[in-house]
Amino acid sequence: MHFRWLACFLMVTAFFGTPLPAKAHYHVYWPQQPGCYGQVGVPVKWQYFWGHPFDMLISDAKPQKFFIRTPDGRKEAVSLQLITLTDQESGQHRQAYELEYKPLIPGDYYLCLESSPEFIPEEKLFQQDYVKEVWHVGEEKGWDKPVGLVFEILPLTRPYGWPAGSVFKAQARFMGKPLKGAVVEVEKFQGVFVPKDKLPKDHLGEHNLPLITRVTKTDAQGYLTVTLDSPGWWLIAVLHPHGKKTLEGKTYPVEHRACLWLHLEAPPAPDP
Repeated sequence: MHFRWLACFLMVTAFFGTPLPAKAHYHVYWPQQPGCYGQVGVPVKWQYFWGHPFDMLISDAKPQKFFIRTPDGRKEAVSLQLITLTDQESGQHRQAYELEYKPLIPGDYYLCLESSPEFIPEEKLFQQDYVKEVWHVGEEKGWDKPVGLVFEILPLTRPYGWPAGSVFKAQARFMGKPLKGAVVEVEKFQGVFVPKDKLPKDHLGEHNLPLITRVTKTDAQGYLTVTLDSPGWWLIAVLHPHGKKTLEGKTYPVEHRACLWLHLEAPPAPDP
C-alpha cells in the first residue's frame, strides 16, 4: 500500500511539479483607491473576497456580517453588492462583494466583519474570524479604541501614517482579556496575482512559505510586535483554538482568528 501511494505521488509530482503546502484563506478587504485616507462626505468602496492575500488566489466568498465602527463609537451598516472577480490561477469567476460607505465626520473608521464558523475540510476544523481594517478621515480619533468584537487586535502603534520598515505593536484580546502565547501570522497583500514560479524561494530552490506567511507569538500580556518591511496593506492574524462544533456526527475544534488590516506608506525620499 505504501509503495502504491508513493508511486502515485511521484507520478503527480512529475506531471504537476512539487505541490505546495496548503495556505490559509483570509477575508481580504481591497479599497478601490490607494492607501487608507479618505475625506468627509466622499464615499469609499472596498472589494471583498475570500482567498490568499500574498499571491491573490481567489475563492468564492459567502455573504458576511459587516459593520462600520465610527470615530464616535457607533456601529453603522454597510451596503453590500454581489460581484464576481476572476481567479487568475484557475481562470474561474469567483463570487465576491463590493462594499460602499460615506464617512460623515472626521476621525478613524474601522470596517469590521464577524464571520460564522466555517468548516475547513483540509484542516479538519472550523474557523471563525473577526476582522477589521482602518480608514482614516482627516483627524486622529478612534484608531486605538476597541470595536466590540469578541476577538480583537488592539493597536498600540497607530495603524497608518508609518513608512515601510516600521515596527508595529498591538495587544490581542479574547473576550476582553489579553491572550498570551497565541500564534500570530503576518502576510502582505500584493494586490496582483503572483504565479507559483514567481513566489519567493529559499537557497534550496524551494518556495519560501515561511517568508510569505511570517509567524510570531504574543507574550505573557498578549502583546505582539512585528516589523513590516514594504509599503501597502498588511494582514496580522492572531489564532486561538477555543471550543468545539459538530458536523455530520463528528466533533471538530473551532479556531478563532482576530485579523487586523493596516497600511504602510512608501519610505520618504532621503534628504539631498
